[in-house]
Amino acid sequence: VHEVVRFWPSLAANVDCSGPVNASETCSFGARVLQLCQKSRQMHRLAPWELPVVSVAPGELSTREFSRLWRRGHVVVVRGLLPQLDGSIWEPKWWIRNFGDEMVRVLDCARGAESVGEWPLRDFYRLFDGPDDAHSGLFDQSTEDASDWPARRQRVQSSILKLKDWPPADDFEARLPSHFARFMSALPFPEYTQRRGQFNLASRLPAEFVPPDLGPKMYCAYGSSDAEGGVGTTNLHCDMADAVNVMAYASCSSGSAQPHPAPAAAAVWDIYPPESVESLRTYIREQKAARGEEVDDPIHDQSTFLTAPQRQELHERFGVAGSCYRVFQNPGDAVFVPAGSAHQVCNYASAVKIAMDFVSPERVDHCRRLSGEFRKLSPQHPRNRDLLQLGSILWWAFAGPRQGPSSPEKSG
Repeated sequence: VHEVVRFWPSLAANVDCSGPVNASETCSFGARVLQLCQKSRQMHRLAPWELPVVSVAPGELSTREFSRLWRRGHVVVVRGLLPQLDGSIWEPKWWIRNFGDEMVRVLDCARGAESVGEWPLRDFYRLFDGPDDAHSGLFDQSTEDASDWPARRQRVQSSILKLKDWPPADDFEARLPSHFARFMSALPFPEYTQRRGQFNLASRLPAEFVPPDLGPKMYCAYGSSDAEGGVGTTNLHCDMADAVNVMAYASCSSGSAQPHPAPAAAAVWDIYPPESVESLRTYIREQKAARGEEVDDPIHDQSTFLTAPQRQELHERFGVAGSCYRVFQNPGDAVFVPAGSAHQVCNYASAVKIAMDFVSPERVDHCRRLSGEFRKLSPQHPRNRDLLQLGSILWWAFAGPRQGPSSPEKSG
């Protein structure tokens, strides 16, 4: 297994997804990517340190083209997936009616993601669409005074609350079969994103193996701000593999002040390519040292959110190595994050998202590097575990039976 991992780049041809490319095709593809990036720039005003993403409609990018972009670590956004998701089943009132009594762990982003305790799910979602308590009609008013709601309401109004990885222990498909079916059917590039996708190397594990937990998982959080003094809703981190994140619902009201006028987004992402990771580490270590804070790994600790002034300072100091892809996400948008990329998220509005990880041949070397970084963390670190089982995945990808055609060129 160690030899397979070590020599994976030379073995990757066994599951290559791009097929042969000639010089003419390379020039044509480069022009197309530039056109798609220009379209992204026209949609949103970007700061000097922000890079444009490839933003497309469903079906606008072939699997072959996605493979070529993915190999280069380019962030891809597919918009317009809301009809397949059936937005009504992701709304707060659906969760209140169907899972309102279920106790969930609630975190406060404004206080370092500390736990605020176990709440009924209905209390978490009650003010999700704004402070006017629009969902109060779904509750039994006769028992409200005897509940803990008044104190919880104050906590909602003074915090930035979120649920992470809910349901936490049960398989998403078993607990939420309709949601699972809608989400999986909406995912673009199914050869990569489906559990048994041909170019998802995790699918090569035999049935008797316990597979890594690649999702899907839900991420639900109230709105925040990435302006000076903001805290965001997901701190800077690296996923263990490639990821796709789909926003299924967002409230109409934003959570707080926004740094750009009329951003036309329910959430914003800052995605730093692997080439920028060491610059990030240096910058964050210096920031924390100045405050007398200890750090194991500035990124894998998941304890830092960079506000707009900090991201500008990072770019001014490191130049291109301090640049990041800027993603503006709305309901129906799928954000593809290449393995090895450090990223953070700030909801401008309360939002429900679903994420799925996958292991692509193009980004395996970055997965391998990350697995090595996780192993070097302190024994007490929550990420010092081999959750991905990359060695086993690569062994079976190389030694196991081949699946179907070797290139998406034949499958579109």
